[in-house]
Amino acid sequence: MHFSTLLTISTFCLPAVYGYGVAEVTARAHADCHPDDPPNDRLIGDPQNTVATEDTCEKIEVKHGFDIDAYSVSLVDITKDTSDRCHALGIYANGECMGLPNALIPFFPGNTQGESSCFKDTPFDKYLYVRLLCDADDKDQDDKDGKKDGPDQPESEAGKSEAPEEPAAPADAPSGGDDLLSSLGL
Repeated sequence: MHFSTLLTISTFCLPAVYGYGVAEVTARAHADCHPDDPPNDRLIGDPQNTVATEDTCEKIEVKHGFDIDAYSVSLVDITKDTSDRCHALGIYANGECMGLPNALIPFFPGNTQGESSCFKDTPFDKYLYVRLLCDADDKDQDDKDGKKDGPDQPESEAGKSEAPEEPAAPADAPSGGDDLLSSLGL
């Protein structure tokens, strides 16, 4: 009874995942791997895995120690549209995956795998946080020829009504701080 219900629900949810970026991510700790060098075989501990998507910020637990010099991360696409929609995996030191990533794994359409170079372990506390960096869903905006449904710009500028710009008044000679405060309304 439960198996047939689960099978039915998963069959209906399958189209929702199609066209969605999903990748398996593996993090490794290295000894004697300097930043920007290719990952070496001197692994410390077991690799840690998670599944990254474009909408979630997933965490991977990492080890720390004096023998660990750097981390590396690799990814393998789970869905076939991942490399078409997504362009990189962002690796962050914060749990919200906000701001600029601390490291990136770029990948290109058709590539199903990617690997980072070694990167320093110093900005990361207990976890690496990962998220796929993907394009917004633009399937509804483009038709089969690659043209958008509506024009980008009007064909003529005649319908545009803008007020003409007034020439700027010449600047007066700078004076004391009273003018600055009065210009601010204080």
